[in-house]
Amino acid sequence: MMLSILILVFLLHVANSFILDKAPAPLPYLPQLVEAQTDRRLSVSLDIGKPGDVSRLAINGIEFGLTKRPPSFNDDFVKMPGLHGPKPSLSGGLNALTTIQHGSFISMAGNEVVKPSKGCWEIIWSNNAPSGSMLCGFEIDQDYKRNDATLPKGTVYVSFNTWTSEGLKHAQNIKERSSKRASEALEKKHEELAKMRETNNPLEKARHYYNAMSAAEVHAKQPNDQKMKVIPSSEEVIRIEEDMYVSTNGQVWTQNLPSGRPVVLGTARMKSFSKDEESA
Repeated sequence: MMLSILILVFLLHVANSFILDKAPAPLPYLPQLVEAQTDRRLSVSLDIGKPGDVSRLAINGIEFGLTKRPPSFNDDFVKMPGLHGPKPSLSGGLNALTTIQHGSFISMAGNEVVKPSKGCWEIIWSNNAPSGSMLCGFEIDQDYKRNDATLPKGTVYVSFNTWTSEGLKHAQNIKERSSKRASEALEKKHEELAKMRETNNPLEKARHYYNAMSAAEVHAKQPNDQKMKVIPSSEEVIRIEEDMYVSTNGQVWTQNLPSGRPVVLGTARMKSFSKDEESA
């Protein structure tokens, strides 16, 4: 049990790339994987706002082009969490991210257009890790607001976890087993508390209370929902290579590189990820 949790925690840390203690070697075939993703069109929508907040800023229609053109020193491009972060060895290198179509949202002022610029993309993946991360970075020229939700001016990152088929299956199995154990423990807790209330025997009350607390402890030891959400279902991934997948659910965030803390701005949804000829 403890081994499974440790494996899951390691997997999630590698997938998000910021919190590795050492700089391990990158995936040996990372350059080839990056090369295979060039000339793809990435269509995304952004849902900006804090979890649970009523105010949301839904930006739709953004379409990026993943080029195989590395930005030169003369280009004005954003810094990226991989190559310009604390673990540059994990990055497969930078390539320019072109904006094919701007995003838009509806506010009190009507239809507003969001124009990303200075874009780059990269893939971060540690050797022997079942999961990595595809990142797109770009600059926003002004604050975009809808009620209390704000996409701030400055550098914004959108990331989607990448998976090997084996790593994805293993993580899904952990998620399924953990969810089952948590549900069974919670049900056991409620049953024992109900039995405790029904009996007038002090010894029986104590026994049912102990059983309820034991079940509650089992439930508390399961990975929380936030960690489990990182692991996608089979319907929440897109195959990008024979043995590689990318999650369709991602994060929107910002960070002061190289050592600033990531600040989550909202979530992202990958609408499509196709080659140019497939989009034509």
